[in-house]
Amino acid sequence: MGLTEALLDSWDRQCHIVDAVAGLVTEETRKALPSPDGWPLDHQLAHIHLVRRYWLSQVSPERGKALGETYTDGWETPIEDLDRIKELLRDSAVAVREAMQELLTNGTGAIGGYDHPVLFLQHMIWHEGWHVGLIFLGLRLAGHEPTEEWEEPNVWGQWRTE
Repeated sequence: MGLTEALLDSWDRQCHIVDAVAGLVTEETRKALPSPDGWPLDHQLAHIHLVRRYWLSQVSPERGKALGETYTDGWETPIEDLDRIKELLRDSAVAVREAMQELLTNGTGAIGGYDHPVLFLQHMIWHEGWHVGLIFLGLRLAGHEPTEEWEEPNVWGQWRTE
């Protein structure tokens, strides 16, 4: 596997994790909080999409503009349709991958606010890992922590090949 393929694969793995974790957020748990002043879990998911959409619009404007909205008012109130938020996350996952594949294949240098497309991708992965951690914490505090048996194939096993 070459470097470009490995980078795209890392994005695909991250998106699998986000999609799996999003599947744990239900109507029952969507308003769970990771802390007393934290965002509810549905807000965490909506925010991941919003950040993808915003930064994608900086590096691939046509793809960013084509993505739907997860908020009713900018970035304060997530849309009510939880399934739609999850669908938009899948849409933005594909859009980021397509943009990255194009940018890396073309040998593009600095894009948007990034010195290189790889730095954009790393920002997305780091940012999403942060929010996945908050979602796990919110689920734990709400009494819905995923089991180790669930986590292994859906999170940690995505990165390892043991």
